Amino acid sequence: MPNGWHYELLGNLCDCVTKGTTPTTLGKDFADTGINFIKGESINDDHSFNKTLFAHIDDETDELLKRSRIYVNDIVFTIAGTLGKFALVDSSVIPANTNQAVAIIRTSKIMPAMLYSYFIGEWQVEFYKRNTQQAVQANLSLGTIKDLPILLPDSKGQDHYMQLVTPLIVGMQNNFSEIERLYELQNQLLARLSSSR
Repeated sequence: MPNGWHYELLGNLCDCVTKGTTPTTLGKDFADTGINFIKGESINDDHSFNKTLFAHIDDETDELLKRSRIYVNDIVFTIAGTLGKFALVDSSVIPANTNQAVAIIRTSKIMPAMLYSYFIGEWQVEFYKRNTQQAVQANLSLGTIKDLPILLPDSKGQDHYMQLVTPLIVGMQNNFSEIERLYELQNQLLARLSSSR
């Protein structure tokens, strides 16, 4: 290993690793519109969001669930049901919250895009596979999420790495936005065609 590089547990690099709660456990219902509520099924395999599958909650419920509010540059990661789907949150998703099947990973000592790129490279897959808790429904604990060993280059190595990776991530996010725009356009055209018949 190069001088100045070392392994660090993910939990030590994060401000927060948490998960949400289903509003109905607090006696609250979902809403037709309002704060986006991200569930596991609304995270696609290609690391984008399917916003048509977002549920919604009102401001009062969001305040009750403020521990699991999602912010720009958080990584959301499915920890129950279909494990290991993840996405990097951008401003188009905010404001947002989530349930107990999705972990929120908020980093401070590693750039979010760097960790996201590690996940894309499947750095985490084997470790989490070995440490999945098998029950009626397979799940990952937040403790297991935090225990993932992360290789950290020295500051110069991190800067060089991010120069290479950042344009790729920006390109991915631009593609996600374009796909979403085309999907909306398709729906508008289909609606016009069906109304003109």
